[in-house]
Amino acid sequence: MQHDNVEHLRGSVLGQNNQPQTFASLDMGIINGNRSEAPYLPLEAFGEWGEWISQSAENCSAPKDYVAMGLLATASALIGNARWVSPWNGWKEPPILWLAAVGDPSSGKSPALDSSLGFLREFEGEMAVDYSETLRNYERDREIAKAVREGWQDDVKQAVSGGLISPEMPEKAIEPDQPVRPRLYVTDATQEAMAQLIAAHPKGLLCQRDELAGWLLNFDRYGGGGERDFWIEGYGGRSYNIDRVKHAKEPIRIPHLSLSVVGGIQPERLAEILMKGADSGFAARFLMVWPERVPPKRPEGFVVNTAYRSGLQRLRSLTMPSGPQDNLEPEVKFLSGSAADLFQEWRVENDKSETEAFGLLLSHLGKLPGIVLRLAVILEYLNWCLSNQPEPETISESSLCYAIHLVESYFKVMATRVYGDAALPGNEKSAAMLARRIKRDKPTTVNASDVRRYWKLPGLQKSEAVTSALAVLVECGWLSPSDRTGKAQRPRLDYTVNPDLYEVPS
Repeated sequence: MQHDNVEHLRGSVLGQNNQPQTFASLDMGIINGNRSEAPYLPLEAFGEWGEWISQSAENCSAPKDYVAMGLLATASALIGNARWVSPWNGWKEPPILWLAAVGDPSSGKSPALDSSLGFLREFEGEMAVDYSETLRNYERDREIAKAVREGWQDDVKQAVSGGLISPEMPEKAIEPDQPVRPRLYVTDATQEAMAQLIAAHPKGLLCQRDELAGWLLNFDRYGGGGERDFWIEGYGGRSYNIDRVKHAKEPIRIPHLSLSVVGGIQPERLAEILMKGADSGFAARFLMVWPERVPPKRPEGFVVNTAYRSGLQRLRSLTMPSGPQDNLEPEVKFLSGSAADLFQEWRVENDKSETEAFGLLLSHLGKLPGIVLRLAVILEYLNWCLSNQPEPETISESSLCYAIHLVESYFKVMATRVYGDAALPGNEKSAAMLARRIKRDKPTTVNASDVRRYWKLPGLQKSEAVTSALAVLVECGWLSPSDRTGKAQRPRLDYTVNPDLYEVPS
């Protein structure tokens, strides 16, 4: 229920004895779980892409952070196993990134990510233009091979019955491999299907989910376990073999299992699904961004995608060179000499910061040196693809410096914000949800039974949970227990809302 002025609210905070109710000191921080503020995204790290990120975000009324994450995911997939990065001999990193856009529903996650992921869909459609003809040719050659094989089998039978030497099987009798539709990304696939897809696309693939929660909840749904381990291997680009595959004639051999991931997830589901259980290092591999919401705004300009689309096409054109036995292998780009020196200096400093962390955050900080290298090669090639310059021979100090800048000023701060909220006790998370609803609807009183029955907030369907959350809001000065009674003089479980909180801007 809306109210026109605070004076009206003040008149409703008197108890049955017409005595003003008292409130604890007002703590507005509870409305966001007292988490830290979202850091500013340093657009300068993205070079000429910064303008595109800003305009794309304005066009979909979403934070720039989400658009930037979609761009990093897109570039990660398009570079893939074509180019890896190495600071020195003995250490190589693929440009694989796992990115999670954290935010409440309707915060702009999906349209912002689609700003760049839409290019992947267009590219994939272009790659599949000739697929129908390829499939028809395959069916023809398969029938030819079947007929030749049957003729050869008849010749073998006759040779055996006549005591003659059996003829060799003709090459045309060998059934051709079934073609696979060209892919750049997937949205849903079992572990076995994903392995078959990645075997057919050695450059790597992107797993894109509108809601990561659904993907995570489906892990191991067919029994047997090990799906998280499969994806952890995919983060490292390591070799992977599957020897027991239904309907497969040969074991699946994958020289470099490379799988990037991007998608959205709600804060409550993040803590519930991704960060629960033992620390396997799975959650620590994600770069999570949780920016502040932006108000809807009519865009003042429009995005000209032509040059940026051409730039991403240039990344898509990168190929894997042939290695030993004609296997396709990544081309490794080393850090320049000065970049390698800078990386080692930062690495030492980052190691010191790990002593101040614990739990999941500590595990995440331990992954940051590898992430810095991955960001460096992606930023290098994002800068290159919009230029007319030849492909870089090394990863420059400039690209590494911006990668460190992104990690230090943005991703580290964002990790503290995200992991801190996930570590909140359940009653404080529920109190934060309740506080946001109160701030939005502006009631003068809150009834515990009504919250449980009608407010329909996640985790607040039981009396104990509601009582615990309300107690937190009493401590934070948002509410004060009312002395009103109902039938049989039983307490009505009413709480008076502190009118002062409505004077504080949202």
